[in-house]
Amino acid sequence: MRKFLPYLLLLALFIGFGGCVIVSDSLDYRNDLSDYEAKKIVRKVFISQQTISRAALISNETLGSFIEYDGYSANRYNCSDSGYITLQLDDDGFSLNISSGDILNLNFYECAYEIPWYSQSRINGPVAITYHQYMHDYQSHISDFTIEFNHTALQALYGLERIDGILGVHLDQDYQRDILRLTLSSNHLVVENSSWEKQIFNNIVLDFTMDTYTNRYSYSYSGTLYSDYLGRLTFSTLIPLEGYGAHNPSRGSFKISNEHVSLTVIPVDDYYVDIRLENHFYPTKNRIIHTTWINIGL
Repeated sequence: MRKFLPYLLLLALFIGFGGCVIVSDSLDYRNDLSDYEAKKIVRKVFISQQTISRAALISNETLGSFIEYDGYSANRYNCSDSGYITLQLDDDGFSLNISSGDILNLNFYECAYEIPWYSQSRINGPVAITYHQYMHDYQSHISDFTIEFNHTALQALYGLERIDGILGVHLDQDYQRDILRLTLSSNHLVVENSSWEKQIFNNIVLDFTMDTYTNRYSYSYSGTLYSDYLGRLTFSTLIPLEGYGAHNPSRGSFKISNEHVSLTVIPVDDYYVDIRLENHFYPTKNRIIHTTWINIGL
């Protein structure tokens, strides 16, 4: 299982850095945006991928430490950097040979995990992982499982966030063709940051594919997001976002919209990006914001 972890880590690298976004009024009641606000909205939606992927990756990383053992003599394991995990299988057995329907109950205690070239993540609280499929040999690895978070705390560069809800994970790694595909999905996921801002995600799907030989990636991200600051937003990928390694996307098209405005994000390359702002009621306010990923905060 650890074979594919270096490639999974790249998923979190290109997404960017987090932070709290404060928009003066909810977008549900706004019919115009400043360039500054448009950039902040794009940043907020894009970094939500980071929260979701980090939550999945840090849970998945812990499994790589002991899932291939034939058995275990204790229910406590040290994390890769610091902290520890307690675990229990639903059948109270003494084998970690995974089969469909197995439930692995984890409790994280200041469990630290560092992604290469990136900030350390730390997780606290309960996580339950239910397996639906698990196959692994020298040719491929395929697994389907769900991760249930129960007010689980995730600490990273952008601050502390608590996560509630169920995240579905499908992983398909073809070692012979050097292709990795990872799909994350959730019907309902709630993320609350340290400023008590609550973000509610519905019907989200993050579909990521990477050529592990060349490190070229392509991904699509869709769903809805609601918060007091941002209002209710719908986002979708018009053309899959593509890039290389840990760099920002260099091509593709991504749309964020509500009742009043639409923002279409079009990468020029992995440094420059255009945001096409379309006002649904006042076309004279339409414009293109030519900026950089760094200026957006990604």
